[in-house]
Amino acid sequence: MTKHLERGALRGAGGGSGGKGGGDAQRSPVESPDTLKSAAHARVLDVLCEGEIEGLVGGLKGVFLDGVPVHTINDAPNFRDVTVYDVPGTQGQEYIPGFTAAEAEFNVNAEVKKNLPAVRTIFDAEVDAVRVTLQVPQLTFQHPETGDLQPSTLNVAIDVQSNGGGWVEQDLQGAGVIRGKCTSPYERTYRVELTGSPPWDIRVRRLTPDSDTVALQNRTFWKSYATLIDEKLSFPNTAIVALEVSARQFGSVPTRSYRIRGLKVKVPSNYNPATREYSGTWDGTFQVAWTDNPAWCLYDLLTTKRYGLGRYLDEAQVDKWGLYTVARYCDELVPDGKGGMEPRFTCNLYLQTQAEAYQVVGNLASIFRGLVYWASGAVYVAQDAPRDAEYLFTPSNVVDGLFTYSGTSRRARHTVALVTWNDPGNQYKAAVEHVPDEEGMLDYGYNPTDVVALGCTSRSQAQRVGRWLLHTERLETETVVFRTGMEGALRNPGAVVKVVDPTRAGRRWGGRVVEATASHVELDADVTLEAGNTYTLSVVLPDGTVEERPVATLPAAPYRALTLAAPFSAAPVAQAVWVLAANDLVPTLWRVLAVAEVEPHVFEVTALAHHPGKYAAVEQGVKLQPLPTSVLPSSSPPEGLVVGEGLYKTTNGGVRVQLNARWTQRPGAVAYVVRWRLSEGNWSAEDRLQTHFWELADVAPGPYRVQVAAELGGFTTAFSEAAYTVLGKAAPPSDVAGFQCTLNGNTVTLRWAEIPDLDRDMYELRYGGSSWETASLIAKVRATSFEWALPALGVNQVVRLKAIDTTGNYSTNAVSLTVVAAPTVPSSITMTVSSTPPA
Repeated sequence: MTKHLERGALRGAGGGSGGKGGGDAQRSPVESPDTLKSAAHARVLDVLCEGEIEGLVGGLKGVFLDGVPVHTINDAPNFRDVTVYDVPGTQGQEYIPGFTAAEAEFNVNAEVKKNLPAVRTIFDAEVDAVRVTLQVPQLTFQHPETGDLQPSTLNVAIDVQSNGGGWVEQDLQGAGVIRGKCTSPYERTYRVELTGSPPWDIRVRRLTPDSDTVALQNRTFWKSYATLIDEKLSFPNTAIVALEVSARQFGSVPTRSYRIRGLKVKVPSNYNPATREYSGTWDGTFQVAWTDNPAWCLYDLLTTKRYGLGRYLDEAQVDKWGLYTVARYCDELVPDGKGGMEPRFTCNLYLQTQAEAYQVVGNLASIFRGLVYWASGAVYVAQDAPRDAEYLFTPSNVVDGLFTYSGTSRRARHTVALVTWNDPGNQYKAAVEHVPDEEGMLDYGYNPTDVVALGCTSRSQAQRVGRWLLHTERLETETVVFRTGMEGALRNPGAVVKVVDPTRAGRRWGGRVVEATASHVELDADVTLEAGNTYTLSVVLPDGTVEERPVATLPAAPYRALTLAAPFSAAPVAQAVWVLAANDLVPTLWRVLAVAEVEPHVFEVTALAHHPGKYAAVEQGVKLQPLPTSVLPSSSPPEGLVVGEGLYKTTNGGVRVQLNARWTQRPGAVAYVVRWRLSEGNWSAEDRLQTHFWELADVAPGPYRVQVAAELGGFTTAFSEAAYTVLGKAAPPSDVAGFQCTLNGNTVTLRWAEIPDLDRDMYELRYGGSSWETASLIAKVRATSFEWALPALGVNQVVRLKAIDTTGNYSTNAVSLTVVAAPTVPSSITMTVSSTPPA
């Protein structure tokens, strides 16, 4: 120690130069910052799902703490000291260790020295582990030369002896080394598992020699221990994640989220969920696997007993064959809007709230545009998807031949869908996709609606949801109700049927078969075939199915019997229903919504208009073409409707406002019907017009709507409509044209053309400035010319001009010109003529 004191002798205490002539300056001791801080750990159990799941996606990359993944995509850790333990939710899964059901804390407060370890004994056979808490009051080392307060290192060990069988040192996984600096008490805990039989002796040893100088502070105390009895609950059929995090990285328990492949469900045995491929013919058996196909998710919800409807429904009561067709349609690939392909429908849904069973089932079926209904003691699913017509209805098999039609209101035809979906690029938070229907807005204006795309995590799927909704509301606006016999009882919701109503089609192209062979059919009425058209005949066959065959080419004439270009698979029987179609007239298609027995053996069918072309429009962006479903005079409204306003003078010289409209003349129109309204007031009808224009005098300013329909010999078309907001005398006058000037010495003549407006009062001239607002007034005149004395000689001037009406409104834009002033001329000129050139 004397040697250290000599080497560390004070400097600058004197010297040959006296007090001011010392050597090196004195250095102040430096204290290192404290690096040891007591830290707690948070342990939480999160229930992910009821039932067996596929598991976390990407391991720790699928665990998010406060929205940040524990591991990056390259497996680099974003957090340290994070432990994750997950169980998939099987029936016989193991319990999660480390979560105690009971614990008891005991104080020790014994100092542990190199040659004096501390020992405690546990006698309780129920104890699973011991939590040992060590405390270091201060861990520092003061350098004897510089006085710097620096970190130090302390090593400890923990041993366990079971029933006197000998000491076994525990693997502390590096935590037995305490390295750093603290000037206040630092605590560290260790969980020690107890194996074997009781009693257990717990020994804490200090491996670092005891300090013999005040420069080294590293005393070690065994503060306490706690006996732990673990909760040995395995939570069968519950997928759980156990998470342990250090308090060093979080001020509080972090919010947790997990990206998982969820519940495993029953899927067909010939189905590969990873590739979405179906091999061969399905035999009706199932396998258990994870899938995001909404049809099989629905089947699981309907048949599972623990959390679904399986306690009330037997699997035989669910139409799995119909779901198989729905599932294959869901798995078909469609464009994803980014140059790739994706499944048509997927289900990524987290059900966590209780609701009525029928509501939950209906919501889940809505993912694939489905409808769930109960019929004949079983559950069936109908889907809005392409399908062939399965029956024919004409006045021959409808009670009284009566079809009753009704349409949706204008407000029910939305033109913009705001679709809420879950964006995977933003932690699956809700996002809103704006889906417009440009064609619909031309007819119905801006009419938005909100829709939730349940279980949707694809932006393009959200767009398809919006487009399907808008196309359906715009195209399928009608319902039809009719009554029929037992053939109506056989039609389930979702079935597509063909309807031929002569009162709408204009032709009787449906009826009953008199007699037939497979290639020759005699009808119950004549049909007239026209040159240049092709025809197809649809007939209900003996097995109840509908087949369609092209008609052989025949000369233009009326026919009672038709010969087919290709025979039916079976000869139609007498009284079978037939329907004829051509390239200029086709039957209307309807999707059955409901069937009800209103009288014994009489069934009322309610169906919605069906446009099969909408599917290509929704998924491929194909522009829809109207189908020729009637040969009656077209009900389409007059085209080219344009509404405007104008001014006119009364007999006493006053100025009034008129509303006017023009449209394209309709061929065959004998008259036109016009009606109008201001704002949301009642419609006012005008007299029948023979012209294709209309004027309404002396109108007040405001928003107007004008509708025009054509009369075609007793038949009135639909109305075309246009909107216009009348400004009247509040509208600014026209801009001035033809502004010019003529310079006359020190004056300039300004001229312009008179504006064509009836409502005009005067004109205002200004000059200078960089704009109309900063220019200076010249004059206000009612004429179309003005003599102006230039304010400064030899200076170019910018002159601006606007018109003013009787209300004081100025024209919108000022017309301007630049007056180029003549140069200043001197009062006298002296001219010298010389024959000698200048030097």
